[in-house]
Amino acid sequence: MEVYEFNKSFLTRLLETTNVLNGGGSNIPASAIRSEWINFVEVAVEPTGWQALWKASRPVCEQLGVKYPLVVLGTVDQVLFDELKAVFLIEAILDDDVHLPEEQCTVQLEELWPLREQNNPALNVNITADCIDKLRFFYQHLWMPWDTDTEDEQNWIEKHLESRIRFCHDLKNKTMSRQLSSHALALLAEARYVQRKREFIEQELSEEDGQEEEEEDNDTSILKDSRSGELLQLNLRLNTIKNEINVLENPVWRSVFEKVRFGAGKSKGNSAMAYIVTQAVPIDEQLTYLQSAKEMMDPKIAVKMCDSLQHALDHCSPDSAIYLPPGTRQDIKFLEYLNSGGSFRGVSSASFVDDFEEACKLNPTIVSKNDDSVLLTIDGDFTLENVRLDCSNVRTGVVIKKGNIVFRNCCFTGDPTSSTKQGIVIFGNCTITFDRCLIKEFSSGIYSNHDCTINLIGSTISHCMTGLETLDQCQIVFRSASITHCSQYGVLLEDFNEDVQQDQKAAGDRSTSGSQVYADYNTIEREEFTFEGACEFRDNAKGNFVIRKGFSERFNSSCFVDEDESQLHDAEDCLDESICNATNVSFNANYLEASKLSSTKHIEPSVESSEREDRSASDTGVSGSLSQSEEDLSTGYCEDSTQILKDSEYSVREVKRSEQTSESDPEDGSEEYDDDNDDDDEGDDQVIEIEDTIIEID
Repeated sequence: MEVYEFNKSFLTRLLETTNVLNGGGSNIPASAIRSEWINFVEVAVEPTGWQALWKASRPVCEQLGVKYPLVVLGTVDQVLFDELKAVFLIEAILDDDVHLPEEQCTVQLEELWPLREQNNPALNVNITADCIDKLRFFYQHLWMPWDTDTEDEQNWIEKHLESRIRFCHDLKNKTMSRQLSSHALALLAEARYVQRKREFIEQELSEEDGQEEEEEDNDTSILKDSRSGELLQLNLRLNTIKNEINVLENPVWRSVFEKVRFGAGKSKGNSAMAYIVTQAVPIDEQLTYLQSAKEMMDPKIAVKMCDSLQHALDHCSPDSAIYLPPGTRQDIKFLEYLNSGGSFRGVSSASFVDDFEEACKLNPTIVSKNDDSVLLTIDGDFTLENVRLDCSNVRTGVVIKKGNIVFRNCCFTGDPTSSTKQGIVIFGNCTITFDRCLIKEFSSGIYSNHDCTINLIGSTISHCMTGLETLDQCQIVFRSASITHCSQYGVLLEDFNEDVQQDQKAAGDRSTSGSQVYADYNTIEREEFTFEGACEFRDNAKGNFVIRKGFSERFNSSCFVDEDESQLHDAEDCLDESICNATNVSFNANYLEASKLSSTKHIEPSVESSEREDRSASDTGVSGSLSQSEEDLSTGYCEDSTQILKDSEYSVREVKRSEQTSESDPEDGSEEYDDDNDDDDEGDDQVIEIEDTIIEID
């Protein structure tokens, strides 16, 4: 089931957007931008009857109380041109466990991905798809949430359009330092997330104000509503982001901003260094703490004292060991990767598994300073010991891309009221050990790709929607581990092996909707699982172990590094990352034939590429400058974008400025974030990989 994808350069994007917004040749204010898009959409988009995939944003999923990502197949019953929305009739949900309250809903046009194959071939869906692609790029990358709030500017195009296209280009081509670009991408993703959340709250408050107007004073009503306070916080945060982005858009101001924001830089000495974070306590207590830290480290290592974890992170090298005082809260805004054998160690030893409440008091807590997408990102060997990671105000707790990682006596806590937060997301080629750890209150406690080894030793996962979610060919060792009290599944395995024998059922299991559910782990005969010691799997509402047939072969990494629902070309903070393989979501086999679902595989260049070149969307062949590809950007900083999938390279020789659009064969992509494979993208200057989704749901 394929959706439309367009490969366009930044210069083409500039020309297209200019044509839409400046068709009459007159300067238009910011307040008229939306009207121009409405006029364009009314001409190009089919008003009814076309099929599409709806890729819901993270705020929408939070509003509906369902897991993120959410992908829905359906038909557009009516396009609401004045609102740039559509009435969407739901036909199938890519997750059997998700049930929406209504059979139709009103969705943003930019969240829809028209299907290539339509029931009505007479529809001009290719033109519709191209129009929505232009609209999506503009509102996800060029239009900022604060543009509608500022004083009306008489010429928005002249003041902002080219500079923001250039800013996108600079982010893609890494003209800024990785730390600064990661910071910018995180801010952009967060801004869009805040804006969507703000819209929901404003709509709710306006509806309730009308109902309560006759009963009580409006000011009193607002004071009583906690959402008004939340709305104020969102507005303040958005204003802060606006000020920083305005500075970063100016190339001249960036270096000054970087020095002010991040300091002079880190020392690059060759000798190993340890950092001891201190707190203001009486001298005897301080000396006791330092003595305890001394017993945990090499006595010959050089030591520096810091007043906070953030201070240590701003100055340490990747291989440094950082020691944290007991019972403290460490607020951080960290925008780089953890690797090279470094470590965070709490100078305490209270066990989270044995006594959660006591351990939370005695061990240090690490929490994000702002509502980031990800708390920590690890792409190499690293150790965390005796710490609690409070992930309640991030959308993904820890993202692991590669390396040997050890969590020893650590606790990961999420938000029990959220249906979209993930605890630990593992991209592949990793060995992760959870030694006496506690993971609780996430949508997915652990989410893992292929080719990983996970050791759960004396660890507990509890009170999640799904405790551990993994793809086949991931080796998981349960050694005296427990997964309990999950509202859906304890362990969910997505099986993409076409040769699996469907008749392999052990005693005590049952089969539903293509899934095999096991109550007793001793009856499972899968090479992915190894059980040692006294393991415990109980009180998981829909099954302790579930093996479900999957139909996709790509891991949708961008779903977890938001996105939010956002994507990141180097960090995962929201322009979400390098492309990992395999999305673990799929339509119910009872609804669609598996053979009709796209496998989202990479397509190798072939003789057909020349034909695709003629049929592809407008592009330019100018090397460098704005004609380079947007691929990293697409993955980059908007949570509603879709994961980028690489395709053949196009050598394009001319700019096609007409409104006519043609299709390209590459498969879909799905939001999100560009990671460590950025180096691989440097040669793709002629390629643009824009978001499209062929998704399947778990």
